[in-house]
Amino acid sequence: MTLANRVSAFFLGWLGLSLVGFALAAYLVARADLYREVDARLESTLDALNAAADFDPEGIEWEAHERTLPRGDGPNSVYWMVAAHNPPDDRALIVDRSGPGAEEWLWAGAATGIVYDPASSAPWRVARRRLDAGPVPDRPRDRWTVAPEPNRVVKYRTIEIVAGVPLTPIRDELRRLAIWLAIPTVGVWLVAALIGRWLCRRTLAPVAEMAAAARTVGPSAGERLRVRPTGDELEDLGRSFNGALDRLEEAFERQRRYTEDASHQLRTPLAAMLGQVEVALRRDRDGPEYRNTLVAIADEIRHLNCVTDALLFLARADVEAGRPDLQQIDPVAWVNAFVADWRSRYPQTRIDVVADVPASTRVRAHPELLAQMLENLVDNAVKYAPTGSPVTVRVTARDGGTELAIEDAGPGIAPADLPHVFEPFFRSAAAREAGVRGVGLGLAIARRIGESMGARLTAESKAGGGSRFVVWFPGP
Repeated sequence: MTLANRVSAFFLGWLGLSLVGFALAAYLVARADLYREVDARLESTLDALNAAADFDPEGIEWEAHERTLPRGDGPNSVYWMVAAHNPPDDRALIVDRSGPGAEEWLWAGAATGIVYDPASSAPWRVARRRLDAGPVPDRPRDRWTVAPEPNRVVKYRTIEIVAGVPLTPIRDELRRLAIWLAIPTVGVWLVAALIGRWLCRRTLAPVAEMAAAARTVGPSAGERLRVRPTGDELEDLGRSFNGALDRLEEAFERQRRYTEDASHQLRTPLAAMLGQVEVALRRDRDGPEYRNTLVAIADEIRHLNCVTDALLFLARADVEAGRPDLQQIDPVAWVNAFVADWRSRYPQTRIDVVADVPASTRVRAHPELLAQMLENLVDNAVKYAPTGSPVTVRVTARDGGTELAIEDAGPGIAPADLPHVFEPFFRSAAAREAGVRGVGLGLAIARRIGESMGARLTAESKAGGGSRFVVWFPGP
């Protein structure tokens, strides 16, 4: 199921439940009011009939002709019957009724609640009330009827009043109400379904477009999703996806250049070694010539070994991206020890140490990785500095941290080349023309080491003015 269908189904389901609940509540409230009105009419009729009866010690006298009683005969009228009970057999006698609509079945089936007309099966709402005179004097039956007509007085021990209302008009009214509630409920739901479906499809149209465009994005550069300027989350999603494509394209391009440069750097010493061997094998040579060939091959192998180690380090750094265990190091003492070791290995180079930090200064670093990074930076400075010129390692406090700078007096870096000096295999045209041997991986490895330790490595230079590489460690 599509997202538009799921969203539409969710909201239409809740809207349908809300509309049905509202219609059902309105129907039940109207039904309760109508039945309450019917019960009130029945009670008022029973009260009026109760008031028509006279009570005295000898029994109950019913004188309907002396009172005005409700005697309607319409579909909404209240029908009633009055029955009396006389001793000695307590037989019921219908003494009065509202009209011809009050049939005998109404009395025979009378019970408070719903009864049905046996002829039409129409429902009636019935209420019943019993009037009891209590114990009366014992006397012969003929004494219950006193004096001839029209002055005869009839008294009864018990009177039962039954009132009923036909429910057919009420049920017709409720049926019409149900229809009138169902029509707008269904109509509103259908209109909401059509509008909601259209709105969902229109709202999610950018997602469908981006999905279709994403399926066509290939390895060719520059293909991006078309983002509508809607100003909502969908626009942000499209721009984020395009940003991810930009980063991926940049990574693929960097990987492509990395592979091309790596293959070139590996092929060059291999081709040189193969050429040396082929030249040596063309004819028999004496021992010094073979020795010179082996020395040249050994030099190319060392160069190839350096390239391989650098490539393995960069590949390992990409896979093992976690930060190494760092230690608190005294930067001044550590730099002095490093420079002393460097001088012992390369006594012909001149390296000066300048420190301007408090004695309590400490930096968090990994000693072995820091040594590798500083060796790359110092080796780079020594290669490009004029022979005999000093290389300065300066330790200062700056911006709440500690700065370790390597400065040389070399030819400097052109402004166009400065942003690329930390890219793998990058070598400026000036370095290639000067014949300085290298593969362009030392500074890339130094920056990768600095990032792994949480340090920041930057380069400052200008053509003809020397170079300055700065490693900044944040404060503890």
